[in-house]
Amino acid sequence: MMRKLLIIALTLTAIAGCGGNKADGPQLEKVLLMTDWYPQPEHGGFYQALAKGYYEQEGLEVEIRSGANMRDIRSPVALGQVDFAIGTSDTTLIGIGRGLPLVGLFPYFQHDPQCVMFHPENNVETLNDLDGRTVMLQSSLSYTEYMTKTLGIKMNLIPLDFSLARFATDKDFIQQCFVTSEPIHLANQGVEAQVILLSESGFDPYRHIFTSQQTLQQRPEVAAAFKRASIKGWQEFVEGDPAPALTLINQLNPQQTPELMAKTLRAIKQYRLVKGNDAQGDQLGQYQATRLQAQYEQLNKLGLLDLPVSWDSSFQY
Repeated sequence: MMRKLLIIALTLTAIAGCGGNKADGPQLEKVLLMTDWYPQPEHGGFYQALAKGYYEQEGLEVEIRSGANMRDIRSPVALGQVDFAIGTSDTTLIGIGRGLPLVGLFPYFQHDPQCVMFHPENNVETLNDLDGRTVMLQSSLSYTEYMTKTLGIKMNLIPLDFSLARFATDKDFIQQCFVTSEPIHLANQGVEAQVILLSESGFDPYRHIFTSQQTLQQRPEVAAAFKRASIKGWQEFVEGDPAPALTLINQLNPQQTPELMAKTLRAIKQYRLVKGNDAQGDQLGQYQATRLQAQYEQLNKLGLLDLPVSWDSSFQY
């Protein structure tokens, strides 16, 4: 969310790792991955796969391009201008419901890091305690629709401006954030922020990679190779040595300092965003059909799907 950076855009086209001379080997298949922000640990598994040469080992030449200034990546993906992109499973379903030929490929976060943060003095223990409160929250989020229409939580919503200034000075202020970002920045300023994940509402989308039906049909081996290498990168990033990814991220985005990235990675692990909860059937890189069906039914009940959607064929699992 709030990660104001001085850089304008960053495009990564280099392949790092242990590959040999590409001129002497088979031609690598070019692939474009569009992210949703500047290089950061929240994308760490993809950078790990790039830095360690896992994509190249799968025969891919992957470019990771920052999508920080792109409002909606779904249309370029549907048109084949972008091979793979970062998104959420609910927005992918909504896009399919608008006629876009999209397919969810695999989740890299089992649970979305979106949350609300508040001061300890606010006496907020559950999302229901937001009833009657003023909250800086995106009204367009499916979460917001679900909380207001399904759970009946009536909030005075004000537009999200991605600034922390008001929160830092107003003890009554509540706002949307990423559990891996804003609370860390505030703590560095000496401001304590408590959080509740929006997924605790019962609306629990994946953060995932999606592609187009055309890409999946015409280049199935490329999609499978990209998935294998990415999942390998994510597993190593959270279970092994993340230094290759963090070093690369810092080179591309110096505002991501080693100290900041270490804290972000700690939050990713603490909230089990990548691997999820084994007891609930979560698995790294895998969807659960029951969760996808429940999400489809929630979106359909909220009236957010303009056209009939076959949730079962909208994801690879």
